[in-house]
Amino acid sequence: MTRCRCVCKSWSSLIRSPFFVAAFSNFRKSTTNFIFKNGNRFFSSKIEEEEQQGEGGGNKYKVLTRTPLAEISYRTGCIALDHYNTNVHKLQSVHGLVCSSFKCGSVFILNPTTRESIQLPHVITRGFDTYNFGFTPLTNEYKVLRVISSWELGKWHHWLNVYTLGRDSSWRPLQVDPAMEIWTLHTGTSSTGSVCVDGAIHWFNNRPKTIVVFDVGEESFSLVPLPEDFSQEYNDIFDTCSKAFASIVEVGGCVGVLVGKSWKHYKIVLWILKDYQNLVWVKETISISEMLREATSVQALGTIHTGELELCFNGMLEVDHPTFHLHLYNMKSKQYRILDFVFSEAAVDPLNTRPIQFSY
Repeated sequence: MTRCRCVCKSWSSLIRSPFFVAAFSNFRKSTTNFIFKNGNRFFSSKIEEEEQQGEGGGNKYKVLTRTPLAEISYRTGCIALDHYNTNVHKLQSVHGLVCSSFKCGSVFILNPTTRESIQLPHVITRGFDTYNFGFTPLTNEYKVLRVISSWELGKWHHWLNVYTLGRDSSWRPLQVDPAMEIWTLHTGTSSTGSVCVDGAIHWFNNRPKTIVVFDVGEESFSLVPLPEDFSQEYNDIFDTCSKAFASIVEVGGCVGVLVGKSWKHYKIVLWILKDYQNLVWVKETISISEMLREATSVQALGTIHTGELELCFNGMLEVDHPTFHLHLYNMKSKQYRILDFVFSEAAVDPLNTRPIQFSY
C-alpha cells in the first residue's frame, strides 16, 4: 500500500479517499489483523480462512491460518511507540487507525497501512489525561475525546475536550451535565478500556455500574444500565480482598461487558447487549480449562471475523519461547482453539508481548 502511494499523485489521492477506504474495509472483512508490541518494536500479522479439499476428494472445509509475523516501522519518529507501556498509556484501534496516548503526554494517530503517524496538539495540564478514540460513519470523521482529571481541595475535578482529525487545529472544550456521573472510569481502579461501536464510544462506569456512551457525531453523552445480575456475578467472582476488573469489549458488532477469573472461580462471565433499543442483554459463561487456570488474568481483545472471541491468558508459568498463544473461544460449540504466533528472533519475549486487534 505504501509503495502504491509513491507511484503518482492520483494514486496517492485515491488511496486516501473515503471511497477507497470503504472498499478496502469491505474487502478485508474476511480477515482479522493484529499488531504485536514487544519492547520498542512492533510486529504485524493477520489471520484468515482458507478453503481446503478433504482427503480422497471429499468435501471442502475451511481452516484458519495466520501470516508470518513481520516487523513494522513508521516513516516519522513516534515517541509514543518507542516508549509504549501498558501501565502508562494505551493503544486503541478504530476503523483503520490507531490512537496511541499517554496519561500526561502526547497523543499520536497511526496508520498501520501507510505507516504514517501524526501528533495531536499537546497542552500541559494540572492533572492527568485519559483519551478515547472514536469514528462516526455518518460523516466519516475520527474524533479523540480527552478527559482531564485533577485532584484539588479534596475532590476530583474534570474537564472535557474533543479533537476532530482533519478539521480541528486545537482541542475544543465540551460541556456536560454535572448530574451525569461519567467520571469514575478515570478515578476508580475497577474498570478498563473503551470501545467504539456504531459511531459511539462506550466505557464501563463503576459507580453506579453503568456504561457511559459518547455519540461521536452528536458529541453528546448518555448512560446505559448494566444487566440486573451483573452486581451479583461481579461480587461473587471477586472477594473484598481482590482487585475487581470489568472490561468492555466489542463482540460481533455489539457492546459486551466481561468479568474475568479469580483464584476461586475458574470462569469468565460475559454479557452482550444484543438489543440496544430495548436493553436486552445475553449472558455467556465461559469455563476456563485446567491448563489455563494458572493464568493471573484474562484479556479479551474482541471477536475475529469468524465470530470467535479472542482471549489472552496472562501470567502463564510456561511458554514456548518465542511463541505467543492466542486463544479463540467459539460461543456456539463452547470450545477453544489456539493460534500460535511465532517470532523469528529469540530476543523477543512472548511474556512481554501485548497484542491489539487492528480493525479496518
